[in-house]
Amino acid sequence: MATQLQFRRGTTAQNDGFTGAAGEISLDTDTNNIRIHDGATAGGAEIIPAGTIMAYGGASAPTGFVLCDNSAISRTTYAKLFGSIGTAFGVGDGSTTFNVPDLRDKVPLGKGPVNATLGTTTGSAGASSVLTSASKTGVTTATNTTGSTGGSTVANNTGSDGNGDLTVGTTTVASSAKDSSTTSVVNSVTQAAHTHTIPSLTVNGHTHSIPALSVDSFTVNTTLPSELVNYIIKL
Repeated sequence: MATQLQFRRGTTAQNDGFTGAAGEISLDTDTNNIRIHDGATAGGAEIIPAGTIMAYGGASAPTGFVLCDNSAISRTTYAKLFGSIGTAFGVGDGSTTFNVPDLRDKVPLGKGPVNATLGTTTGSAGASSVLTSASKTGVTTATNTTGSTGGSTVANNTGSDGNGDLTVGTTTVASSAKDSSTTSVVNSVTQAAHTHTIPSLTVNGHTHSIPALSVDSFTVNTTLPSELVNYIIKL
């Protein structure tokens, strides 16, 4: 059997109070996390910091992680995670627990100047870009009709004849990680079959008639194919 290499090991509390030698490695047996010490700072630095979110292919979270499923967990038992994310994703019972992120049926979006509050569930990022593109094709009017299972927005592109209409399909998603609020988002844009009339072209006194151009109906889906995984967060 090969020679076994062992590191110092202890609970989170024991690791938090351990300075160690510069470059020494220890194992946190509560979170199954490795820490590297510098000989001066108590607790050292964790290889995977508390609050790290990652995709995971297993059905349940491994040791040291929990699923990002909006669960309310203890502020004292999981003090390191609470210290990292606080109540950004939910206050729990308001005193002893807090919520982990809820990434069920969602994708993560980077915090920025437009979406600047951690823990906010957005539903308009994709829709706004689609509607901006649609407006460039000559859309003049739009009427929203939505329901609990989705709906559509019909925008007339050429007039009352309906020739070239744009149909913007929508669906309903959660708009908050903290309550049951919902919002409607765009998931497809369809343009009906239509005809473009092209003016005749005059070249050196000769007039050339150009046939009308017919365009078949087409649909642009605003969602990508996906593969379902679990998101987990480090304790």
